[in-house]
Amino acid sequence: MRMHRMRVFIFVALFAFSAFAQEDKVRAFEQYVEAAMKAQQMPGLSVAVMHGDFRWSRGFGFADLENQVPARAESSYRMGSVSKPFTAVAVLKLVEEGKIDLDAEVQTYVPYFPKKSKPVTVRQLLAHQGGISHYRDYNKEGRIREPKNTREALAIFQDFDLVNEPGTAFSYSSYGYNLLGAVIEGASGKSYGDYLTENVWKPLGMTATRMDDPRALVPHRVTGYVLENGQLQRSEYIDISSRFGGGGTRSTVDDMIRFIDGIAAGKVLKNDTRNAAWTMQPTRDGRFTRYGLGFGILVRNGRWIVAHTGAQQETRTNLVIVPAERFAFAVASNFEDADLSVFEDKLLELFLGDPRPVAARANDDATQTTWRAMNEAFNHGLAYYERHGKAMTTDKRELAKAFAYFKRAQNDAALAADGAQPLSGEPLTKIGSYMASVLAAKNTDLDVFHREGALRFFDAFLSNGNQRDHFDQAFARRVAAWQREWNGLWTPELQNLDLSTAAGLAVLERNRELLAKAALAPDFSRQVVSLAERAAQRRDLATAMRAANLGYELYPRAAGTNGILGVFALLTGDPARAKSLLATSLAIDPRDYARADNLINIVNFLDRGLTKEAAGTLRRIAAELHPNDVRFREK
Repeated sequence: MRMHRMRVFIFVALFAFSAFAQEDKVRAFEQYVEAAMKAQQMPGLSVAVMHGDFRWSRGFGFADLENQVPARAESSYRMGSVSKPFTAVAVLKLVEEGKIDLDAEVQTYVPYFPKKSKPVTVRQLLAHQGGISHYRDYNKEGRIREPKNTREALAIFQDFDLVNEPGTAFSYSSYGYNLLGAVIEGASGKSYGDYLTENVWKPLGMTATRMDDPRALVPHRVTGYVLENGQLQRSEYIDISSRFGGGGTRSTVDDMIRFIDGIAAGKVLKNDTRNAAWTMQPTRDGRFTRYGLGFGILVRNGRWIVAHTGAQQETRTNLVIVPAERFAFAVASNFEDADLSVFEDKLLELFLGDPRPVAARANDDATQTTWRAMNEAFNHGLAYYERHGKAMTTDKRELAKAFAYFKRAQNDAALAADGAQPLSGEPLTKIGSYMASVLAAKNTDLDVFHREGALRFFDAFLSNGNQRDHFDQAFARRVAAWQREWNGLWTPELQNLDLSTAAGLAVLERNRELLAKAALAPDFSRQVVSLAERAAQRRDLATAMRAANLGYELYPRAAGTNGILGVFALLTGDPARAKSLLATSLAIDPRDYARADNLINIVNFLDRGLTKEAAGTLRRIAAELHPNDVRFREK
């Protein structure tokens, strides 16, 4: 009896300690939110967090500035593209019911939708590989004020040509998800909203989730805001019924958590179905697309993450889950210009101990190629091990081939880029997951590598005497030398660098010489590009140009720094340089800054008021860079 009481006491004490620890993280996050919202001029924000059995949610700022109505956890936000996972789950539920065949043509369920030059399947639409166009003229298609029924919504794009042959490329498309909304209706015999309410939202306890209707009385509906010439104004009125399957819903952060936790727990969908939805879908030629069936799939610091973001008039949303940690969060703002990634980074740092992705960039092409191979092996391999709890293979012959591939990839950028892809047999994923399994067998804390990255991962493996059969001595010596240099370079000032405001640029400028001479230096290129973009949105072109120029100076081989500087070259009247920089960006990484859908977004942003002339010029440059993309043809 006494022993039982002691066990109960220990359990209660541990639970209380855990609760106090979580509350400390919440308080630290709340302090961060206040400063970050002020820096972004953000009116309102709501956040919900799940970590194991711990739940927390609250609002910050105002849901309605004019009437000083506070934002709350119950505040109702437009979901934007976070509606797409809702749509995907409904489609997959109908697949489980035998009412939809994923590989059937869409006309099986939507016979009135015109056939295209090539067949388009339901699976391809879910993976954004159906070739269905995204918005072609956002000024017209993205600003619809009249309500639309399903047929009217499809009529907007039904005569558009395919942007690529289905199955051959990832091409993000809200219209493709509208078409999936019609598939749901055709297969179920119910309206999109009714089917989701009865089969997805209610079973998951999502009582505050609904179709967006500007005429309905919606409890805790927020008012949307946007920056115009540096001043907050109310968002433009639009009716989003035309986006019903791709972005037509409204919800709360608590309901967003109920959704993702319910799917993770095997509610609504079977585990096998969910696992398929949460797995990267390759194109026909065997390249992963960072997207599953309705969900974005990320590898971040060696973690497997499932996520989706949303953006439209009145809102920005973000939904993230780290399944292995049973950690999820939802963030929603009524500010169109909000950068929610800073809150994502802070939540991952506080609750999982993960810093921003530990990125590095080399100062010569040979080192950069080796580093890319290492980083691909680390990220995809450790994420695979985290998800499956084992190496992808332990077969000695397969591993020998994989390590031989890695050796070749150190001198071949193409091999380094493709080494985690199905087309190559995923040799780098095999290497990384095997290394993780070896380290785990030696009781190594793998969480260390989520914090410290690929270099520490390789150094730990090589330091344990594992290089003899897998890596040559020259490579082991290079890694050890890079680790020693990194230990002196990765100072607390750089570890804690905050580039969400212009103040962070001064820190980066102070360290420019240190970063420039290192063989392998911390890579802040993405944060600098993001800062430049946010400054441009605020019409603070001086800060935007300062960030773009510094980014290019420090990281001339990064796709993003070339791309953003190309856009600013255009804005300052140098279209020839703009084209050259954007072409370089596309050559460095076709899936990065100068990809077609991102250039379309920039064209639409410029066209909304910064400069229509620049928008037209960028459209022409984009047409030359993407000659086969029908979205850039003259209207």
